Amino acid sequence: MGAEVYFANGLRKIKPYHHSRLSFAKGRWLNRTLLDVLSDEFRANTREEYEKGILQRKFQVIREDVELSVEEVLRERIRNKDVIKTTCHKHEPPVKQWAKEENNGPGWVAGMKVIHECEELLVIDKPSGIPIHPTGQFYQNTLTEVLKNNGNTVFPSHRLDKITSGVLILTKNAHMANKIQHQIRQRTMSKVYLARVDGAFPLADAHGSLTPFEIPDRTTTEESAIYTIELKKQFPAAFSPPREAKTKFYPLKYYAESNETLVACQPITGRTHQIRIHLARLGHPIVNDPFYNLKSSRNPKRLAFMLECHNWNTQTSESPSLSEYFDEFLKEAEKIRGSERSDVSLEKCPECDVNIYPDPTCEELQLFLHAWRYTDASGNLNFETDIPEWAKSGWTL
Repeated sequence: MGAEVYFANGLRKIKPYHHSRLSFAKGRWLNRTLLDVLSDEFRANTREEYEKGILQRKFQVIREDVELSVEEVLRERIRNKDVIKTTCHKHEPPVKQWAKEENNGPGWVAGMKVIHECEELLVIDKPSGIPIHPTGQFYQNTLTEVLKNNGNTVFPSHRLDKITSGVLILTKNAHMANKIQHQIRQRTMSKVYLARVDGAFPLADAHGSLTPFEIPDRTTTEESAIYTIELKKQFPAAFSPPREAKTKFYPLKYYAESNETLVACQPITGRTHQIRIHLARLGHPIVNDPFYNLKSSRNPKRLAFMLECHNWNTQTSESPSLSEYFDEFLKEAEKIRGSERSDVSLEKCPECDVNIYPDPTCEELQLFLHAWRYTDASGNLNFETDIPEWAKSGWTL
């Protein structure tokens, strides 16, 4: 696509570019107009803004390989096998700049450290602040696209959040990716993460040890269901099904000066945000977690519900209904958005008239959670990264 990359304030930025995307209509969209779908499910813009976008042919419907007219798009209901085409002047958010001048040559790829490479695998130490693959607003500013532009077409075999760093196993063919994904589903892969959390974790001391789980009595196990609440979806689909999850934690070192603890985390199951939610439920959230630490959360009501209610299926009749909670969460989110809009005088893109939001800081693109070790049951796959800088404080390594 030839996107123009530049760097500023520690960020890797992409100059805005035009981008079109095709996708088949989802089952829940059938028998609804495209305008209804856009305004109900994608709340980034108002209904009036989406209608204007349809008139400008930013949103189109392709039926039997023929693009419908603007009038037809506004009038016709979506049918099975319709294709939705969206065209935008894409403003990709920046990611954290990871490459340093010395990060090149043998042992490095696209400025990222190579842990292992063979005919089928490329294992790297993923930097924080960059998503793995295209999703949402991100396309060129993703790890797989960066690697592709450097001559490495790879397939992710597991996921790490954008702001999480550490061992990332990439495969050079889809067959190997499926094989590793199967091992993960069968729980034959052992994973150990490092996290820096608030407070004195149970049985933590200031002496510390980088050998996790060596004293069984110091291990804390959290078992509770994990779910997500996605406000961009309608109720009740916004509440994902609760799924049982189990994580083991082991304190490595207590930092008295900051009242924080370095903790080893071993997820036994593989649920989204499992480690982060379990730590928060234990009362020791990751110190700089923007979502699951009440001190910094932008949605404290929603977070408090997730921490207190481990399984929304178990709500009693005396409790407020889920729909009432959902309405409260929507009001909270809208109040925050309104406050942000009033606090910032936003520029407009001269070409597409969208708001141009301030860049995030480098600190906002880093989470003190790091995938440290990955090992399979046979021992054939055994990968470990260096200790991240935020975990080295107070150690002699």
